[in-house]
Amino acid sequence: MSILSLLAALVARPSTRAIFCLAVCGVASLPAQAENEMTPGLVGVIRYHFRERLEGVKPGGKQYSAPAYETEELPPSIAPSNGGQVRVIKGKVAHLPYSFVINLGGKAAGTLEVKILTAAGKPLRGYPKTVANAFAQAAETTSQEFEIPVTPKFAAKIEKGLLEKNQHLTQVQLVVQTSQ
Repeated sequence: MSILSLLAALVARPSTRAIFCLAVCGVASLPAQAENEMTPGLVGVIRYHFRERLEGVKPGGKQYSAPAYETEELPPSIAPSNGGQVRVIKGKVAHLPYSFVINLGGKAAGTLEVKILTAAGKPLRGYPKTVANAFAQAAETTSQEFEIPVTPKFAAKIEKGLLEKNQHLTQVQLVVQTSQ
């Protein structure tokens, strides 16, 4: 007896037809429910905002370019094996001496926690920061921005290592975005 003939025999009876339809409909709806309940992935990006000093400008003319930025990405987010709907980013970037730990859903569903640690393992001034319901309205809020304080001495080091001549660092940000 082939599978098709066995299936035809099962569906031929009204009582088994109803059970078969319920089973098929139930199994077909499982992936859709799981997709809707998944926590979105996270992407962490460091933005180095700068302006460029324009050369050959006449007195009273515009001396700086429009704001622009360079970026460095943090490692991809992972879902810890024990964490259900938790997403975590841990890592460093080349031009900052800090370690980043970004956690979505660890304390409570939808809560974003950002830790920035110095090379000595101590929290950077003003961190950790926690944002409840950080991405509550996914259509409207897809990113959160956090300023990273930088001393003038450290800004000069970043300018030398990352930026071009005449480009001056104005701000450093951590941008955490959801990815679907």
